[in-house]
Amino acid sequence: MEITSAVLAGAGPDGLWPLIAKSALPASGADIAMVMVPTSDPDWLATPAAVGERAETLLGLPVPVDGSLAGPAFVKGQPQLWDDMATDDRFSYPPARSLLAPFFGPGMCVPVVDSDGERLGVLGVAKVRGRPGFDDQDVAMLTSFAEQAVLAKQLDDHRAQAEQLRLLEERDRIARDLHDHVISEVFATGITLQGIAAAADVEPVAQLRRRLLSLVGRLDDVVAEIRTTISGLRPSPVPHQQSTGSMRQRLLDVVQNAGGPLGFAPSLHFNGPVELIGATLAGDVVAVVREALSNTARHAHATAVRVEVTASGAELAVRVADNGRGIGDTTHRGGLRNLRARAERHRGMLAVCSHPTGTTLTWIVPVTRPATRPATHSPELAAATGLGAGST
Repeated sequence: MEITSAVLAGAGPDGLWPLIAKSALPASGADIAMVMVPTSDPDWLATPAAVGERAETLLGLPVPVDGSLAGPAFVKGQPQLWDDMATDDRFSYPPARSLLAPFFGPGMCVPVVDSDGERLGVLGVAKVRGRPGFDDQDVAMLTSFAEQAVLAKQLDDHRAQAEQLRLLEERDRIARDLHDHVISEVFATGITLQGIAAAADVEPVAQLRRRLLSLVGRLDDVVAEIRTTISGLRPSPVPHQQSTGSMRQRLLDVVQNAGGPLGFAPSLHFNGPVELIGATLAGDVVAVVREALSNTARHAHATAVRVEVTASGAELAVRVADNGRGIGDTTHRGGLRNLRARAERHRGMLAVCSHPTGTTLTWIVPVTRPATRPATHSPELAAATGLGAGST
């Protein structure tokens, strides 16, 4: 229990092995307890932990696999029991023999092996010369103790793997948010700057100044978005996506900002109780609309875009339709992959229907997650979003 508690508190291998030795000492009634682990050299073991009599001289001691009492336990994976170090022929390594044999007599070693058969090390204990030796019952006790220590070690390894997975997922989130939010904002700002450059000879200086200052403010927002995204302070990195703003207002802002790059104002329509959508899902909806409008501005050459957000029953759908030239043969579809990943995270789906006279992107997710079966989509919502027969 003490070892497991230490692992749960975040103790790594450097703190785990000494704790195992410290706990094994009173449990076995021994005077010295040591943990020996494999090294990069298969012929040698290291001693990262030693507790008890003369522990300071044994800590860090290199132990040969051939010529030590720990070696057979490590190689064969079987417990080793002895009555007297001084008379046991297996104990032939001179430096360790000179340090141990004059002081310690009876002892035992048990292998530390995980469930996959990997040898993690050896746990050994010994008593000072003159004390009664160990028996098979003591060996069984120490073996059981080593097995419990293995479970604690595996728990520590699983914690490290889970932390690594969390880190990889966070990096993926950062990359996705940078693409869906920041790059779209930078692109929109660039398009607006091109428009200002084209109008520099005809617009009054005061008007150009106001437009440039507005762009400077937007670039400041982009810098703030990058900082917030990388630091991971909150799931959504866009400043105007704070919880105090409704999804409706945030979408209105996105559509308004998209008017510059598109060259016209998209239309936005709401159906159903969209105000009841949770903050996490609302952030994804805003990202979907922003990415869809950004793709339209870059590739579609459209003259009209209609954005619909429909909440019906237990489902939510976003539909963005334009009258452009379609997706075509472009190979740069990282944005669509990100939108599909956002849908799958909510057990939803992404559908894109493209033809030479326009593209319709439909992103649909369940508001509540079914526990045992995939999401199904109501006929009413299918009709509202265009996900009928023949769609892909």
